[in-house]
Amino acid sequence: MSTELLLHFTTIAAQHIELPRQLFGFLPFYFADWSAFWAMGRYGFFVWLSFGLTYFLLVALIGWSYYQQRLLKHQIKAKLAREQRVKQYQELER
Repeated sequence: MSTELLLHFTTIAAQHIELPRQLFGFLPFYFADWSAFWAMGRYGFFVWLSFGLTYFLLVALIGWSYYQQRLLKHQIKAKLAREQRVKQYQELER
């Protein structure tokens, strides 16, 4: 029984595994196998390069926004501290 089961699994593993006909149950999948998916009809380099560049720029934008937020908070703190020092100095002169 176990050799039969093992033989069954090895024949399944040796077969060419096809991609699903639909993604998530409703989206059609247009590629026959994984190599065709990665090649994208000879435009794979440009497709994956554009995806990579887009994700890189999104991450860079998020990082830059975070940096600018920290810088703005620091500038506001410095401005408030300066205004407080000026106010204290003006009170001492009276």
